[in-house]
Amino acid sequence: MPKRFSWPLAFVVVCLIAAGLAIFFFERITSWPEEIFDAFTHRTAAQAEQIRNTLADAFNLRPRISVNNRVVQQAAQDVMELAVITKDTDITRETDFTWLGSTKHIRIHSTYQLRAGFDLHQKCDVQVNKNVIQVTLPPAKILSAEPKTWNVESLQDGLWNKIQPEDVQGELNEMPSVAIGQNGNLAKEAEEHFRSQLQDKFGPMGYQVVVKYEDQSTVKR
Repeated sequence: MPKRFSWPLAFVVVCLIAAGLAIFFFERITSWPEEIFDAFTHRTAAQAEQIRNTLADAFNLRPRISVNNRVVQQAAQDVMELAVITKDTDITRETDFTWLGSTKHIRIHSTYQLRAGFDLHQKCDVQVNKNVIQVTLPPAKILSAEPKTWNVESLQDGLWNKIQPEDVQGELNEMPSVAIGQNGNLAKEAEEHFRSQLQDKFGPMGYQVVVKYEDQSTVKR
């Protein structure tokens, strides 16, 4: 006599299989966000590391880096000035000093080396959003004016108004500011040169570079 098919048993088996499949799919679905987050975190860290290495190699710059508004790398800056333009400039300073109708004359010629770039004691960070890199820095300025050569071309005493050593030293002390004043556009040139260098470095990697300048010294605290 053939065995009768047990519908209750079949129903129980089907329910067990369905429950097992439900548990399997639930565990897979609930694990997806974690897997996606881990993959995203890995890609973000790798992206930030690539950008940090490029900035460090090209500019010795190690700013804070954020990807999609999440800080991935903290600043680790050990060099607090970033010079991007170095320029030699020649200046001549002539001064007359008159005392009681007697005039003495000094003329000095000097060559100064100017360094223009960024003071990294202020805010310096990088924001990455998709394929856009925004670099925030303080405005560029002339960082230093160092004498390379100087020559006293003329010293002419007045009849009773004689040139003193402090007269010459005073003129030499004024010459760095004269050199800076004659190169007022150098800071803007440094900003444009830096932006161009960044684009040259990151453009082939698929990024568009935006440079933003913020003067934090004027922010109220």
